[in-house]
Amino acid sequence: MRKRRIAKSWLIMLAASAAMLSCKEDTPAPPEEKVEGQFLVAAVASAGGTTATYFLPVESLDDPNASISPIGNGYEFSNTFSNFIPNGYDGFVALKYGQGNAHIGQRFTINAQGKADVIGAQFELQNGFITAGTVGDVVYTLMSGFRSSDPTLATANRIPMSSGVPDYAFLPTNKFAGYDGKNAAMIGIADAGNGSFYSGLNFWEDTDIDDVVVAKVNANTLTVDAVYSDPRLTVSGGFYRSARYSQIGTAENGDVYVFSGSNPGTKKAGALVIRKGASGFDQNYYWDIETASGGYRFRKVWHAKDDIFLLEFYNEKVESGTSSSALGVATQFAVLDMSEKKFTWVSGLPDKSEIPDLGVTWPYVFQGKVYMGVTTTTEDPRFYVLDPVTGAAQKGLLVKNADSLPSVTFVEKK
Repeated sequence: MRKRRIAKSWLIMLAASAAMLSCKEDTPAPPEEKVEGQFLVAAVASAGGTTATYFLPVESLDDPNASISPIGNGYEFSNTFSNFIPNGYDGFVALKYGQGNAHIGQRFTINAQGKADVIGAQFELQNGFITAGTVGDVVYTLMSGFRSSDPTLATANRIPMSSGVPDYAFLPTNKFAGYDGKNAAMIGIADAGNGSFYSGLNFWEDTDIDDVVVAKVNANTLTVDAVYSDPRLTVSGGFYRSARYSQIGTAENGDVYVFSGSNPGTKKAGALVIRKGASGFDQNYYWDIETASGGYRFRKVWHAKDDIFLLEFYNEKVESGTSSSALGVATQFAVLDMSEKKFTWVSGLPDKSEIPDLGVTWPYVFQGKVYMGVTTTTEDPRFYVLDPVTGAAQKGLLVKNADSLPSVTFVEKK
């Protein structure tokens, strides 16, 4: 069931988590519910010597012969953002990693008049952030302790989609069961249902820990419910400069897949699973994705449909024992059916040599399709529409005069 308009209290929102969908192998998925509304496109463009983000309502992204231009259209916001996080059908939260400056955010939507608009005022994230995700109807960010004056605490910012003021709290990072006294960096926020989330743990100070370690955290109280570890994989998390990307995702039947792109690590990139209701990893499930791909490692992971995931792979292969950080550009993609262990390279996209690094930033899943905003060196940015079952992508809406298409979301008609 899709999310409805959220309440202002994040406590109430966490209690209203969506129910799990049925397993694809048991019963057919119900038809997608008809939703009235528009897509909200975020496009970065430069005009008059300045760069801004333009927010453009559009009816469809699927027509390869259609085009729009951000210049002079939509809502112009005089900043750019590093993260875009859809929040139900209300809009999205845009966040900017501030490096040495303030880490700021702003919420965007389409108003009752059908125009792109902001929700509330711009806000600042306390102590900054390096990873973000959604729990129920609240966007969370984390800044691990090793980035602040106290390495034993991570800062969690909580951002409701309403105009309510975001708040923050602290989470101890040296009290994970089995690893007491060891400081962990937390990577990713993957909704675990019932007001909790999963996060990968990276014990950067202790090189002897080479297992995959995952914490399940109560988002309400910021207390740790469980810690799972397994020696078959190494750290779960994607790395790009200071950014950290979640490599944990929940399938529609409630199984939680934990990926490891093997960066850093001595083990091959792969995936494990925590079955719905289980208290640990399934010892009968392991997928060597690095071998299935022909020797490539990956950086980003997105849930697409059922237990199918879309992965962003590095363009170069890596020698065993080498950190993926040396691989540079990651602009090739594959869809993975996790239960069948079926690996399919995405077809129909521009050649990987034509896509700059981060040329595909935040794909969006809507009614069985994955919409990918693709920047290339050969034409203006364009949306591609991916069928996650077949792995085939087709050209969609062209956005003229844009520098990039960082994100899109669907906003329900008000």
